[in-house]
Amino acid sequence: MSKRKGEISREKILSSAEYLFAVNGYHGTTVSQIVREAGLTQAAFYLYFKSKEEILDEIFLNFERQLDQFVETGQQLNQHNFSEVEKHLTQTYIGLFQLFGANKNVIKIVFNEGEQGEKLRRRIVNQIHTNMTQNQSLGILKPGINTEVFAELLVASIERIAIRYGIDEDYSPAYLGHSLAGILFQGVLTKNT
Repeated sequence: MSKRKGEISREKILSSAEYLFAVNGYHGTTVSQIVREAGLTQAAFYLYFKSKEEILDEIFLNFERQLDQFVETGQQLNQHNFSEVEKHLTQTYIGLFQLFGANKNVIKIVFNEGEQGEKLRRRIVNQIHTNMTQNQSLGILKPGINTEVFAELLVASIERIAIRYGIDEDYSPAYLGHSLAGILFQGVLTKNT
């Protein structure tokens, strides 16, 4: 079934806003710029959205929905035998980098858009911290690890890797996911150190 003209226009507005917010920032983008990029009129904009803020909220909400499956993966660790935990988490990291690669403009917005971005980041860290604390009590994680600090470290690492390296031919989601997992699970010191 083909999309209706209204759905296509709405998607053009969202896509244009996403691109412009990533390039110019939310505050550096006007409704006029969004509709010009979309090839539509201001009247079309206000037919689908009350404000520029409503678009930003929708971008964040859509991204949060996609991200939730990865953030909540730590709740599922107790469903795996111990030898499968590393594989499960590696696949989760790969999935995160795939999500980030498919949403490059959204990632720029999320990591740079002040209060709303920080609120999302804080929610992710808190969920990972909760999951890790639960898994620590189940004996999956070492008891001496500060799970709050580790959750911050994990989110900051993923965030920085996505910004610094992006997702391209040299640094595929699989490469980045395996690299991060290797460092986290195997460490950086040689065995004879």
